[in-house]
Amino acid sequence: MLTLLAAFGMCMLAAAGERPPVTCTEDSPERRGEEGCTILATRPLVGSLAKPVYWHLDRFDSLEAAKKAAGPDGVAAEAHGSVWLMTVEAQTEEHHGGRHAAAIGPLAVALANHYQMRVASSLLRPGTITAAHSHPGPEVFYVVDGEQCVETPEFGQHLSAGQSYVLAPGVIHRGRATGSGVRRALALNLHDAAHPTSHIEASPLLVPCK
Repeated sequence: MLTLLAAFGMCMLAAAGERPPVTCTEDSPERRGEEGCTILATRPLVGSLAKPVYWHLDRFDSLEAAKKAAGPDGVAAEAHGSVWLMTVEAQTEEHHGGRHAAAIGPLAVALANHYQMRVASSLLRPGTITAAHSHPGPEVFYVVDGEQCVETPEFGQHLSAGQSYVLAPGVIHRGRATGSGVRRALALNLHDAAHPTSHIEASPLLVPCK
């Protein structure tokens, strides 16, 4: 019965012209250049949030060099044809020996005893959507290639290559790849460690980008 229901759901999506929503997993097909969303790291945040923090993105020539430069709140990973060091820390001009790509923030996080960070990399083909979901903390997007729309109940936020956006905690949303080419992006979730990183939501009426 479950198999029949799943098949029926796939048919309905195909009839509507949309592929099944993409969700983030470890070692997704994105790691092999296919469509998917990969959780690169999930770990406790070690640094203090007494001062405003930012998500710093720096490019490196090798994964070995990025890993050597990474502190406890930095994630070194290969994604979308580059090697990245992605660090949660205060505003700084220090790029850890890499080439600066972006500093996104400040990130507003609710008071908690312990915090957790999750970093993901995703590749979506034009027209693909993510499942409608929310997060207990801010979500940060950085688009490496292509275009996407962040659809929420109140607005649609368009992003193209090189642009970033910070989504407030608790906002129900989904991503949609737009444009004519694939959308490649990096994302950060920063939240109270006592709560799950994300919640799948019943899809409300979400506003597309104009």
